[in-house]
Amino acid sequence: MNSEENDIEIYSYSLEILILLLATMVCVTLLALLLGSVRTTYAFLAVFAAFRCFGGGAHLISGKRCVFVSTVMLVACGYLSCCILIPKQILILLVTGTVLAGQYTIMKWVPAGTAKHQITDNKLRFMQKINMSVSLLIYTIITFLLITAGSFTYALALTLGAILSLLLITPLGYNIVAAIDNTFDSLIKKEVRNNV
Repeated sequence: MNSEENDIEIYSYSLEILILLLATMVCVTLLALLLGSVRTTYAFLAVFAAFRCFGGGAHLISGKRCVFVSTVMLVACGYLSCCILIPKQILILLVTGTVLAGQYTIMKWVPAGTAKHQITDNKLRFMQKINMSVSLLIYTIITFLLITAGSFTYALALTLGAILSLLLITPLGYNIVAAIDNTFDSLIKKEVRNNV
């Protein structure tokens, strides 16, 4: 394969990722508007995206599955943040537990690669750990400021984003994503058998 063909393949893949990201965000925004949870959904997304960017983690095997599962997860967590009323003391415990779990996850698994992309360069791995640690620190500061200001709904949205993104970095997260992929595969096989 010459470099021009390789460039076309890279551009094509990049365009596909961009379209999937835009499709996800349009679906998420429309559903969050319908549920009245746009702000908490985007609060969840802010932490979730930052942690996933620097921490890595498990991925579904296709873009379509990712759009569907991401949309459901983002909208559900944004909406739950609006509906669940957590007392201040419980929220502080939840945030503290999340920060401690985040520190452990950073030491143990960050950056978490995929089957296709493992980060093996020690310098790059160290920088990803630093970036993730800074993200965790920013999350911690903002969340405790929100709690102090009485904005428990937004603090919960940020915390749910942190918890889910940290989970996807762990071996348990990889197992959950594999189970989701297997479920989709089973549903597709069942549909094909029913149509034959």
